[in-house]
Amino acid sequence: MSAGCGRCERTPGWESVEVEGVSRLRRCGCWTAANAAPPSVPREFRDARWSTWRKTADNRHALETARAFARVADEGRDLFLCGPVGTGKTRLACTVLNELWRSGERSIAFARVPMLLYRLQPHAAAEGTETFDRLTAAKLLVLDDLGAERDAATDYTRRTLLMLYEARHDAGRRTVWTSNKTPSQIGVFMGDDRLSSRIAGRCEVVALEGRDWRLAVGDASRAAAGRGQARQRSDLAGGRVR
Repeated sequence: MSAGCGRCERTPGWESVEVEGVSRLRRCGCWTAANAAPPSVPREFRDARWSTWRKTADNRHALETARAFARVADEGRDLFLCGPVGTGKTRLACTVLNELWRSGERSIAFARVPMLLYRLQPHAAAEGTETFDRLTAAKLLVLDDLGAERDAATDYTRRTLLMLYEARHDAGRRTVWTSNKTPSQIGVFMGDDRLSSRIAGRCEVVALEGRDWRLAVGDASRAAAGRGQARQRSDLAGGRVR
């Protein structure tokens, strides 16, 4: 940070505060805002960065494509990340948002498609209109988990998602989708090819393969707990625990 705000002008990124009569430095709010994640990013992914991404042979191409996408965030094709559960689609999409946020971009947002469709229903007309307009205006929007909203798409689902995507495209805004389904499978799910055709035509479609990272983390935690219990039993058997 080359220049501070009104509170940290002399020491950019740090502000002077007095605690019990002692002058101390603490991180300034301007630094925190510049380095934190976007408010709409889920807590689970607020630490997602290029540097923390676990690169494998199965996801290397997706990582490279996402980084190329982020470098030209104001232009170019949209991005559609698809693949099995737990392969890192949402984390990668949130990494793009977090990195752009750290670079200074503020017109970005994240929304889970099932929850978004609930919030946009006609019974919440005022809130729905405000949400729709805000997501249309965002320069970059992640629409997460397309196709997970219910067993079969309704006319409301098809119409709402198509209108949002068309409005964003008409305004020159870029969109990142994530889904467990491929674009062709989305067409089958929707019972309508209009949205899937637009996704296929406008997006760089990238598949993530490999293990379910959530299960891998769970297995590692259980294994560590098992080793701890085994050590405790050994200590008890040896009389080392009083």
